[in-house]
Amino acid sequence: MEEENRVEPKERNAKDVFAAFMKKWGWLVAIVLALLTVAVLFAPILNYTIRVYVDGEKIDTYGKVNLISYFYIPRPLNWTMYCTLAFIALGICFVALSIWKKDFGVAGALFFLLSLCFLALAKGFFEAEENEVAGLHSVSVAIGDALAIALIALASGISLSLAYEEGSFTVRDIAENGILIALAFGLNFIKIPVGATGGSINFQMLPLMLIALRRGPFHGLISGGIIYGLLTCLTDGYGFACFPFDYLIGFGSVAIMGFFRPFILGKEQKGYNLKGEIFLFVAGVLSTFVRYIGSNASSMIVYGLDLKGALVYNAFYIPLSGAISLAAIMLLYGPLVMVNTMYPVRRG
Repeated sequence: MEEENRVEPKERNAKDVFAAFMKKWGWLVAIVLALLTVAVLFAPILNYTIRVYVDGEKIDTYGKVNLISYFYIPRPLNWTMYCTLAFIALGICFVALSIWKKDFGVAGALFFLLSLCFLALAKGFFEAEENEVAGLHSVSVAIGDALAIALIALASGISLSLAYEEGSFTVRDIAENGILIALAFGLNFIKIPVGATGGSINFQMLPLMLIALRRGPFHGLISGGIIYGLLTCLTDGYGFACFPFDYLIGFGSVAIMGFFRPFILGKEQKGYNLKGEIFLFVAGVLSTFVRYIGSNASSMIVYGLDLKGALVYNAFYIPLSGAISLAAIMLLYGPLVMVNTMYPVRRG
């Protein structure tokens, strides 16, 4: 018993030291991990090619290992590769801004998640070949792709944790967020279908916007992108391949509205006012635009549409869904301010 009593405080101290280090330098760790992701994409990495020959009932397989780089100049570059680098760069910028305001870590995590989605799904990061005449099926699997995904996932998690202290969940938060998520889930069934790939017009974004406005970007991303996004992805029936762009990014985009919370539901706000309505409009437009980006990426990567086809298809139902949800929340702005004044969100 005496030995256990001597060891346990040391464990607690080690945890405290690590927590204190991450609290102070977590932003730097996230940036280093993001830069390592970029380094992996540019460095020569192991690539394992699996070739399968089918001749009647006979199947021959063999593998070949070589060194490649995703951004090696002779290799044809896909637009998704440039987008991945751009999103990583934006994520690094927002994580750096988290030194000033912790909530910016959520924006950094959102951009890192976008780059992770591209790494996991974009065909520019792997090669496949199929020749039915020769009976050849070839898939090139890069070890570096898995490493890059792991690194950027860690960077995203650490970036999100930067805002945890200000956005931690209380029992009251869980109860209110749960009610609003359930309301959004119900509204998802009252919709006007658009197209064959799952687009629809409804009010599901309205409750998620309320979560972000009431409790900030951290809650918006967790409740909208992860919890609600996963629930709707599992019940919509369009496949888990759609989750990263259409659900995680699509519904996690409401987190953007949380950044405008001080200007919309600040202490000086008293009912309807022009300043609050303007910021509410800007926040809603930006949130809808990020969802639009995610859906366009999904249309091109998952469903194989070209850029023009994706832009045209998603230009109807996503802006319209965002517009009706935004119009509703702007009409309810006065009562929302009153409710927020009567039941303010307090942080320790």
